[in-house]
Amino acid sequence: MQCRHGPTRKGVAAVVMIVLLLVVELIIIGMVLGGARDQDLTVRRLESIQAFYVAEAGMNMAVRELMENSDEDGDGTIGTISDDGSDANDPSLGSASVCVTRSAVGGTVTLSSLGRSGQARREIEATLE
Repeated sequence: MQCRHGPTRKGVAAVVMIVLLLVVELIIIGMVLGGARDQDLTVRRLESIQAFYVAEAGMNMAVRELMENSDEDGDGTIGTISDDGSDANDPSLGSASVCVTRSAVGGTVTLSSLGRSGQARREIEATLE
């Protein structure tokens, strides 16, 4: 009696190769998706940083208008930056834009600067006496 193991081994080897290829493909797909998520997170962080810095720049512009007592951006109010209700003419730095509003109560002036970049929004407030 002789056992025949030849064809059985060839069949098992083919199945093992298919399973290994599937595992390798799943690992590669996982790495690609993980990289895409990391890239998206990096873009969101960059937009957030840009929004913060443009809000800070807008605040500096508004404080300068108050110090010099002149409307340098032409929006009709001293101490505001593009506070006219239109996002189309807001000052921009790269892909980020800013709008600064002002409210006064007695001798206290509160400036609120809103920076926008992509989906990120950052707001800074300052109180001046």
